[in-house]
Amino acid sequence: MAAAALAATPEDLSARFSAAARVLLGSDRVYVGFYRRDITSLTIDDAGPDRWNRDYDARVYRQDPFFQRFASTRQDFLLPLSALSQGDFQRTPYYREFYGPSGSFDEITGVFNLDGLTAGYVTFLRREGAPRFGERDLAVAGAASSATKLILQRLLHLCRLRDKGSAIEAAGSQLSARERQIARLLVEGGSAKTISRNLSISPGTVRNHIKQVYRKLGVHSQIELLAIGWKASPN
Repeated sequence: MAAAALAATPEDLSARFSAAARVLLGSDRVYVGFYRRDITSLTIDDAGPDRWNRDYDARVYRQDPFFQRFASTRQDFLLPLSALSQGDFQRTPYYREFYGPSGSFDEITGVFNLDGLTAGYVTFLRREGAPRFGERDLAVAGAASSATKLILQRLLHLCRLRDKGSAIEAAGSQLSARERQIARLLVEGGSAKTISRNLSISPGTVRNHIKQVYRKLGVHSQIELLAIGWKASPN
């Protein structure tokens, strides 16, 4: 888990955490991702696209009893499948269409609210032929809950950083060559006066360019431009 906290990408964090968590509970597979209260789900694939998870995220997660539990409460929870299946799980559309065909046999899932809209989840799965999870497994997962929630918070942070970087990159493509040049000089500490001398244009023209840079990148000051980590090519 300590190694997962040092990961630089969501996929790397998922891979490191999943590997450790599989050993922790003797699981065949561990998945992490997010549930959102606007009725969306996202699984972080750690070893390339997973067909079952793509199906899950795209259409069937609303039938998942753990997602339904999340949608009905604001409380964190860590539960075995037996706590939600109520004995008729194999007759549900979710089981027939997704769970059974995926080869899954038993699971423990923890759902941890990270903000008002988003919860992180971790699912420990065992495949057909493996023993069911027991009380000891649930106790071990419970003991790791605090660390797991911290890992999921880090995962959400990495995902948001990447989304923000993509948005900034898209906004940056709207800058003209002159605006990119001025943005670079601002990041390097330039002012309207020093930039005007550097580029041999009037301070008023520089200030107009700066206003356009800020508008297109969605910032309001040179400090904010630095804070978003804007990087412009020299040309």
